[in-house]
Amino acid sequence: MLKKSTSVCFIFNPAADRNRSTRHIEWLKNEARQRWSHFEIDITRKNQNVAELARSKIGEYDIIVACGGDGTVNQVVNGIAGSGASLGVLPIGSGNDFVKTAGLDKTLPECMELIYEGHTSPVDLIKIEGDVETWSANTTGIGLDGLANFYAQSHKRLKGQLVYVLGALRAAFNFRGTYMKLIIDGEDHSADYLMLTVCNGKWEGGSFFVAPSADMTDGKIDLLKIDRISIPRVLSYLPRFRWGPSKNMRGVAQQQCKSIEFWSDDPVCVHNDGEFLGSDIKHLKLTVHEKILNVVVPASY
Repeated sequence: MLKKSTSVCFIFNPAADRNRSTRHIEWLKNEARQRWSHFEIDITRKNQNVAELARSKIGEYDIIVACGGDGTVNQVVNGIAGSGASLGVLPIGSGNDFVKTAGLDKTLPECMELIYEGHTSPVDLIKIEGDVETWSANTTGIGLDGLANFYAQSHKRLKGQLVYVLGALRAAFNFRGTYMKLIIDGEDHSADYLMLTVCNGKWEGGSFFVAPSADMTDGKIDLLKIDRISIPRVLSYLPRFRWGPSKNMRGVAQQQCKSIEFWSDDPVCVHNDGEFLGSDIKHLKLTVHEKILNVVVPASY
């Protein structure tokens, strides 16, 4: 195999997939040796600032590869957004939702081959400001969605989509919604809400198809809003989200926009790309930034 002159840094999360990702390390080393003369594999440590690690590689490497799940992707994105460095992904996490929208839901050898080919395309990101400041690559969940993520993270032994389903079920019995002053593209949409999901991508939690119309290159946010509805209705809707929201779901609405800002009467839980941001958040502003990150994708993307 002809070695490419492209320089590649792999940022590998050994805790991904409930600590099962380590079985891929030797495979990665062998594959990288065959393809590149200039490459590096950084295996992250517990509590290491991965965004800072990724930022430190800007300028030295053409492609910085997130080897993990959505949380690892998010941390690498927060290190390189707007820098000109390209993002590659080897999806070895438990959810891997970002890759589904980006056309990267493929086997690891197929994803490695795409990184070798090096075709990139610019995608949008969502900037989060307020009580927390960060970038979102896939989805941000506010309220029930954020609490479901918190409970899902507490299941250390379970794996895959079941973790997120159990988290959502537990959250449905423990959060009943709150009043939010909500401004969408300058218009007032204030009401009692159970959940807001701000989407750049289509999927979250491994199996929830929250934004069927989402496109990471259209310069728009896809917003899913759920009013304060009854527990029986929440429980009846959860399994149906495998196929996406439908018009006959009462209290559920979708719309596209450029910016969202909310102030909540009560503190709410928020997750960002599967990473828990906090349980005491009362104000956030989320704004789409168009085509700010180059991502290694299939040529057909």
